[in-house]
Amino acid sequence: MTKSVAGPMKGTKKMQMIFVIALSAIFLTGCVKPTTMQGGATETELCRQWGGSLPSRSRLDTDQTKKEIQDGYGTFVLACPKFDHLVP
Repeated sequence: MTKSVAGPMKGTKKMQMIFVIALSAIFLTGCVKPTTMQGGATETELCRQWGGSLPSRSRLDTDQTKKEIQDGYGTFVLACPKFDHLVP
């Protein structure tokens, strides 16, 4: 009797795994949509807030700090291309 229970359980676990993989793929597909599409009020506000908090440059910045600030600017422009005017 144990064998008959183990067989269906294996199939059920396999179906659950397939379901989880398919569901994960659906969620991940939604995550890769570019933010440059229409966007809403939430996206606009997030980009405004992020743009307003970008660090400014200083003559005293080290080379490492300059690189990190520039990388941050690049990331911001990629994520919020309509708000590139906020980069100091």
